[in-house]
Amino acid sequence: DGTYDEAMIEAYKNDGVEIRSYDDIYLDTKRLSGQVLVDLSAINYAIYSFIDCEIMDGSNPSQYFKSIKSDVEIENTKHAHLKDGVAMTKFMYWLKTSMPDDATECSITDKLLSFREAQELFTDVSFNTITAYKENAALMHYHPSHEHDVHVKKEGMLLIDSGGQYLDGTTDITRTFILGEISGTERKYFTYVLKAMLKMQEAVFLYGANGIWIDGLVRHELWKQHIDFQCGTGHGVGHFLNVHEGPNDIRPRLRDPRKPSAIQEAGMITTDEPGVYIEGQFGIRLENELLCVEDIKNEYGQWMKFEPLTLCPIDLDGLDVSLLTTDEREALNKYHEFVRESLKPYLTDEENEWLKTYTRGI
Repeated sequence: DGTYDEAMIEAYKNDGVEIRSYDDIYLDTKRLSGQVLVDLSAINYAIYSFIDCEIMDGSNPSQYFKSIKSDVEIENTKHAHLKDGVAMTKFMYWLKTSMPDDATECSITDKLLSFREAQELFTDVSFNTITAYKENAALMHYHPSHEHDVHVKKEGMLLIDSGGQYLDGTTDITRTFILGEISGTERKYFTYVLKAMLKMQEAVFLYGANGIWIDGLVRHELWKQHIDFQCGTGHGVGHFLNVHEGPNDIRPRLRDPRKPSAIQEAGMITTDEPGVYIEGQFGIRLENELLCVEDIKNEYGQWMKFEPLTLCPIDLDGLDVSLLTTDEREALNKYHEFVRESLKPYLTDEENEWLKTYTRGI
């Protein structure tokens, strides 16, 4: 009935803020005078051409403020990730135990959505779900379609990159699931993707480290195999906002050479999502969201680390355990214990018995 909107407009007006129609930006831009802060990497040419005053090129300062979550936002987003973890783990149980013989990429996408829709305060997916079977997963931003739906058999690997928008937070998770027999090469690279992901999740670093430094740390595991992936390692995530939100990101090089890579600050939430993509054969990606937090402070300065927010097992059926170091095994076991203990109260007895197997110590 518009009551809420009218109250919001009135509240903004009391703070000296006027709500304008979307397309009024073009007319109002012409009226600017003095100096105006503009992110030249983010506006279209029409707006730029209408500005007839001095331009100060720089990032929108609100991006930085939004990227550092408050204590309330952190508490809420942990609750959102718990619910999303319940949905994802129930889905994984279904995929491993009950997937029908006629399943397709689209039907599996719909099934995952149904588990999220059952969660409290779920409003929508946070982006179009990527459900990619076998060689389709080598296309990093592939989307299934009903026009070209693909039959998913109980063999090979299935990559699903998905997320949910809950009123208490935004989620983004990728898991590569093992549906049956896989090759030794697939198993090797699945394990190396996990090793790379754990590098960031377990990283300890002095305050001041930026995304480029962390990116190199993650890729090093794959570089040792002369493998790379042609995208960033991670991106910032908004709070019931954009699932891709800066300025924090983990990349090998700057998006804009005029702007420095953002320092990781306590309260930032960033994805950790390395992968291996072999054209025409397979794609593997594993992704957790991580919260940057302060570690100890000593004579060297303030140390920082990450805490995982994402709650869903890594598919142990894809691992070559012999390739993992003792530290990596301990890190995976620690994460899986966190997943198991967090989700246990929200799963059925059958799901919990299954979860014990898929979060077992290795």
